Amino acid sequence: MRPPAALRRRLLSWYARAARPLPWRRDADPYRVWVAETMLQQTTIAAVLPRYEAFLRRFPDLRRLARSREPEVLRAWAGLGYYARARHLRQAARLLAAREGGWPRDPDAWRSLPGVGRYTAAAVCSIAFGRPCAVLDGNVARVLCRLFALRGAPKAPKVQSRLQALAQTLLDPRRPGDWNQAVMELGETVCTPAAPACPVCPVRTLCAARRAGAQGRIPKPGPRAAPQTLLLDCLWIERAGKVLLWKRNDRELVLKGHWGLPEARRVRARTGPRLRKVRHAITRYRVELSLRRGALVGAPPPQARWVPRPRLGDFLVSSLWRKAADFSILER
Repeated sequence: MRPPAALRRRLLSWYARAARPLPWRRDADPYRVWVAETMLQQTTIAAVLPRYEAFLRRFPDLRRLARSREPEVLRAWAGLGYYARARHLRQAARLLAAREGGWPRDPDAWRSLPGVGRYTAAAVCSIAFGRPCAVLDGNVARVLCRLFALRGAPKAPKVQSRLQALAQTLLDPRRPGDWNQAVMELGETVCTPAAPACPVCPVRTLCAARRAGAQGRIPKPGPRAAPQTLLLDCLWIERAGKVLLWKRNDRELVLKGHWGLPEARRVRARTGPRLRKVRHAITRYRVELSLRRGALVGAPPPQARWVPRPRLGDFLVSSLWRKAADFSILER
């Protein structure tokens, strides 16, 4: 393998000039770094930016997050999706707040926390504590595949193992946080999946894929699972200014543990005309929700709750429910 000195020098020099002024880069506070890295899991920077500072205003430090209630954390997370991340963040905050000795600095200690995997542990430890832990996300994998002309699918186990070893070998032990962020920044802004901007890449002369003219074919895309359609037949049941909501259980395919509009199969109700049809994507599911008016027959089941209209926003945090409920509220 080519000695990393030139690669490190060029990439870190470029990062010092070109790094975007993202709010979580203002300092290396472990709480801010951890919140940012959790939000950025499977979510774009553009989606995270408007919510990151608002979340920190609501929960400015570890203690405040640890003392929070789950519903208020979910409300602050609204719009980011993958709500298990918010639950795990709160659970981990409670464990960290009760921990003696301050913030953990070891990646294994971080990985023992709910919702913290190898990537997040390495990111927090390297950026906040200067530990020599290499990160490997989609952007880093793409950059390394092109630099070394690795032709396998990045998520294939053998390729993934080689990429992790490469990332650790290339890591600058003196500036691990800057190095990790520099490689991610390169993948995000220059070495993009389609049409990489090779002419402005600071390490283009070191790139094996570019020398072979294969940067457009590397890395090899892995197989993608076809999206599954999920049909939800939901009801808008209202009585005396209150709307009936349903607490979804942990066996649901989507939005586990969320309050939502009740599905017709869950409650005894007379159904009326359809109010709206909503389409929404959640992970690998393409949700088609049909919303009809309903009238409850008998008492509501234990999993249901009457909620005043003005408080619906406190319970319906997912974009799916907000799309469905807004129409009904306006039409009433």
